[in-house]
Amino acid sequence: MTADQCLDQLEPLVAQVLAVSDRHTAQLKQLVNFAIQQSENMDFVLRTLLEVKEQLQIMNEKQQTLDSKQQMIDGKLQTIEDRQQGMDTKLDRILGLLGGSGK
Repeated sequence: MTADQCLDQLEPLVAQVLAVSDRHTAQLKQLVNFAIQQSENMDFVLRTLLEVKEQLQIMNEKQQTLDSKQQMIDGKLQTIEDRQQGMDTKLDRILGLLGGSGK
């Protein structure tokens, strides 16, 4: 077999190997691009999750403040109700005394 014949046999094989290599390279580039996009998506999700977590913490702190204020209001309302009940009792005594002295 002459050198030209050897080259004639090798040339299609080399061309086929190079074509497969080109396809693989293109597929690898697609995979890399896909991985980069997924990484960016995950970064976005994580940043958003962090923001939500921070907002939730702020809301929890505000809720605790509201709970404290509600307890204070409940205490004051109870004091008002107690005083009103005391006034009702005193008013009943006064009315009883006025009613008893008028008979």
